[in-house]
Amino acid sequence: MVAIVSVLAAIGWGLFQDRVTSHRMIGVSKMLYNDIVTLRSLAVDSNRETRLLLVEGDEQLDPEDAQHGAWRLQMGDKSSGSTEWDTLPPDRDGVVSEADGIRSLERDGENETTAVSLAMWSTLEDDAIVFTPRGWVGNRASDFDSGYITLSLVNKRALADGIDERGVLRIARSGFVRLELGQNSALADGAVGSGATSR
Repeated sequence: MVAIVSVLAAIGWGLFQDRVTSHRMIGVSKMLYNDIVTLRSLAVDSNRETRLLLVEGDEQLDPEDAQHGAWRLQMGDKSSGSTEWDTLPPDRDGVVSEADGIRSLERDGENETTAVSLAMWSTLEDDAIVFTPRGWVGNRASDFDSGYITLSLVNKRALADGIDERGVLRIARSGFVRLELGQNSALADGAVGSGATSR
């Protein structure tokens, strides 16, 4: 009887861990989505460029490795062609608070998220998404693949089980952001499976 209870408890614990990691992946995907939307609005409101600077990504997506991923929310010094970037948000006294505009999924990072990684981005030459004061994405054409810049948050616990569960953000030239949540058990080319939902 004790053995049966132990086995059931172990199965239950594994399922619980899977659900927690899935929930975390969704939460981080929504955080990145909100950061992008905030930067776009800020560019329009301030009449200055803003950017999402991608600092750290997970190149291997090895399920045995720790999570990786970091980005910064920044404001430029001009409406176009900014040469200096401040990490957001500026405090009331005008001094930039460096910690607030930094997101880090890394171990001991501000937003540590066990088993969730930001996949490496493939098309961004300057590792950043820049928003113009009109709300458009100011990146060069080569940064777009099939009309979008794509970022992915990956559930590495699901990856260890052969399931590709991701939060995929697609950012259009117009500044429109689409968040798709879903899984693809085929582990194909990073596409989100048929169970995807949009936000």
